[in-house]
Amino acid sequence: MAATLATSAIVIAAPASAATTFPDVNSSTETGKAILNLAERGIISGYPDGTFKPANSITRTQAAKILAGILELDTKNVTNPKFKDVKPGDANYGAIAALANAGIISGSNGYFNPTKNITRGQMSKMIVRGFDLEIAEDTNIPFTDVVAGSEYEPYIQTLFANNITKGTTPTTFGPQTNVKRSQLATFVVRAENTLNSATVYASKYNQDYIYASYGGITPAEDIFTWDEEQDMTDAITIKPLKEGTGKLVITGFTEEDEDFLDVFFLVHVESVNGKLQATLEEVDEADYLENMPLTLAEGDLNFVPTDVSIKTTDGQALSKDAYAFEVKDKVTTLSIFENGEYKVTFTAGTRQQTMIADVYSFDFVRMIDLYEVTNQVTFTADDLALEPKSVMFKDLSDEWDTDYKVPVKATIQNGVLLVTPISEGPALLKVTGNDGKITYIYIEFMKFAGEWASTHVIDPDEYEDFID
Repeated sequence: MAATLATSAIVIAAPASAATTFPDVNSSTETGKAILNLAERGIISGYPDGTFKPANSITRTQAAKILAGILELDTKNVTNPKFKDVKPGDANYGAIAALANAGIISGSNGYFNPTKNITRGQMSKMIVRGFDLEIAEDTNIPFTDVVAGSEYEPYIQTLFANNITKGTTPTTFGPQTNVKRSQLATFVVRAENTLNSATVYASKYNQDYIYASYGGITPAEDIFTWDEEQDMTDAITIKPLKEGTGKLVITGFTEEDEDFLDVFFLVHVESVNGKLQATLEEVDEADYLENMPLTLAEGDLNFVPTDVSIKTTDGQALSKDAYAFEVKDKVTTLSIFENGEYKVTFTAGTRQQTMIADVYSFDFVRMIDLYEVTNQVTFTADDLALEPKSVMFKDLSDEWDTDYKVPVKATIQNGVLLVTPISEGPALLKVTGNDGKITYIYIEFMKFAGEWASTHVIDPDEYEDFID
């Protein structure tokens, strides 16, 4: 089909006025901003009376002019595509020839039909070809008027996957409907933004849905972003904000096995020809892990340690190259550079305490959780800031863990709360004091090399909304 132009639709009527504001264009809307954006760059123009007439249909020759302009094609040094109805010297001949030379448009039986209005279906094809968008034929579209297997279906799917189109209604696209001048401006600007962005498709990883999160200790929120409405979708477009490199995690989910898959990327943002360009590099998380030091002054130790020894759970000493221990200004930090479980013995003079360190990776960050080696945790009035009178448990079961059972036993003896493990897992306790005051304890027991170990947090406010 001459269709490639038919394939397009990014136009705005023949220019007569170079105005960059129009009385019939609302500059506060996305469409208005797109129109003014293109007008300011000289790609589109209004009518002699100063209006833009956004609801007017656009012709194929007008669409060719706009697309060639936004793609910055050379419209002078062109080869004649020899359309029977377009010849050198005709209006927009250079733009039509440049698009044909680039393989973006073609004719129908040797004709281009420059004065015919361009349809939304034709426009979808032109935009996808013009901006060289990856076909997203596995994307599900909600449009009931797009026939499966039709010429324009893969192009409409691609526009939808890249958030370039939302349809004429939530369930219709209108492939045979003429493109309005305002629509063309919006489509072109959205497509241009996509050109500088990078899109991840769920189908590439055999996932039903995907969602995005920043990775690393310092999130790259100022380097790139994505549309928050794309949470749990089939495609996510990463948009550049400033030059630099940041870390991105794409998590996929399949409904059949209710399983999650993490895919890790470096997002590189560079300035190319004066425009920011985002590219994705899929990487192995282990090659780019950052170590989050554990500040022991904030841990469960009863003293500030000055030395440490670390062993694997089978008793082998960990090489000193595999961890970092530092004491500075009475603050002690520990980093362990290999994932796993370790027995860590802290000392300060004659004082000594053995803990279990669980070292794991999450979103490009290697972290340490410390567990006290014990099969019973005691909480006194000093620990809780109240004298415990009663204790109750929060049911932590949810849609992901419907079989949850409280894994601990709690009793109060002589004003002391005793918590012992029944099985591995977390528990949330609401503790009421003799004076009516309330506090909350999050506690978790785990077993390492046959020994019980626990960690807990006491917080009077954080968990209040979780307990009836």
